Amino acid sequence: MTKNNPFTYYAQTMPGVEEIAWLEIRQRLNDVTFREYLFAKEQNGIVLFDYNGSPEKLLKLRSTEDVFLEAVNNPKVSRGREDLQRINALVYKSESFGRAANNFLRFRKFSHPPTFRVVSRKYGQHQYRRKDFELAVLHGIQARYPRWKPVADNAQVEVWANLLGSHLLIGFRISDRTMRHRYKKRVELPASLRPSMAAAMVFLTEPEASDIFLDPMCGSGTILLERLYSGPSQQILAGDVESDRVYAARQNMPSPRQGSKKRSVSIRQWDARQLPLEDAAIDKVATNLPFGKQIGTRQELDSLYTAVLAELERVVRPNGRIVLLSSEFDLVKSCIRGRPYLHIVTGYSVAILGRWGRIHIIERKSTDN
Repeated sequence: MTKNNPFTYYAQTMPGVEEIAWLEIRQRLNDVTFREYLFAKEQNGIVLFDYNGSPEKLLKLRSTEDVFLEAVNNPKVSRGREDLQRINALVYKSESFGRAANNFLRFRKFSHPPTFRVVSRKYGQHQYRRKDFELAVLHGIQARYPRWKPVADNAQVEVWANLLGSHLLIGFRISDRTMRHRYKKRVELPASLRPSMAAAMVFLTEPEASDIFLDPMCGSGTILLERLYSGPSQQILAGDVESDRVYAARQNMPSPRQGSKKRSVSIRQWDARQLPLEDAAIDKVATNLPFGKQIGTRQELDSLYTAVLAELERVVRPNGRIVLLSSEFDLVKSCIRGRPYLHIVTGYSVAILGRWGRIHIIERKSTDN
């Protein structure tokens, strides 16, 4: 690989998180160039980028669910049956597929011809089935690499084939399931955030070592875990109104490694509408606000949001940052309009629990403004 001829990779995210993932990629890596965003219906966001460094560094991204090395990228598939022969030929004969395969094998370094499988998905109307599409890719790989052995599960090589309407995207999966399922919690609670979504929220707080960080409605502690893994902080504070959630969050915090300095994480039972914190004591906040049927009536939800945002306005220091996730985006905006020192900077529409919500980035304005 040379600096003038980098490889193209793509990160697969939760829907809507692809733009945040690119911000993280750009910040954490050198020699990266943005290519494009793609969208796999309501299953995933995709960000493609050129990168000249080690693929190993891509596995450390937090807001990403999976990482792939691009092998075929064709935005003009006809959707007719003639596609199948063309797709097969692209896999069997194209320079891009061979170059990607060679780079992948240098990265993985198998001692014997590997096992492989094709993972396919197809969105939109085509004159052939998803299975036909998958077989076209599989037969192309078999023709090109006859010593590779196809298997149904636990393959050493996974080739993911995406047909997104008229856009064909095929790549070698660099990551494995541990990227999206990056830790096993001791106590799981229903409707917990995906780690990658929590990581995206923490990233948007712009973490610093001097931060006093707060999650006032912490649930099972996913956001806390991601703040711990994002880097040092002065202190992490959290709580929840339900005792079972407080217990779960405490149980899910990692034990300090032997010989390491214990990180300061305090998890308490409290009501986020009346936080036992001093004024302007917090630098950064990230939290997943409850929504819909989690609360009850619309009046109860309005009352909760109004009170919680009033408390955050009180406890966050001037120029501090608040990152909120909720599907009740109109309610968030309405409550912010009633708080003189809170200002929505921007936001990202994302999919959570089968419905669309929004990550709001809010700044606590200085009293001088």
